[in-house]
Amino acid sequence: MEEVCFCPLYGLLDIIAKKWALLIIAILGNEGEKGFNELQRELKGISPKTLSKTLKELEQYGLIERKVLSTSPPRVKYSLSSDGWELRRHLIPLLKWVSEKGAKKAPWCPIKLSAKHEI
Repeated sequence: MEEVCFCPLYGLLDIIAKKWALLIIAILGNEGEKGFNELQRELKGISPKTLSKTLKELEQYGLIERKVLSTSPPRVKYSLSSDGWELRRHLIPLLKWVSEKGAKKAPWCPIKLSAKHEI
């Protein structure tokens, strides 16, 4: 029997288990770069404070990248990092399994099985 220690993943699992984190990963995986306001519009119901905190946590764990554009005023764009893309690829089978077990399918579901921007 194989032993797996989850201790090193403790902080990361806490972050990706959050509802908004997975939805942000889904949106960025489907559509590539997004600005803060674009993400807030797509994530109906998220507060600016929660979005900001979640983006910072995802960036801290290396799942998304934050790029500051040299425009006036400066704009920020978020995209998945290579680790973010890898996580997304691992989430798809889990979501398929949950779907097969009777999860409700929402017509607005943001996760698509293939993405144009995949690395």
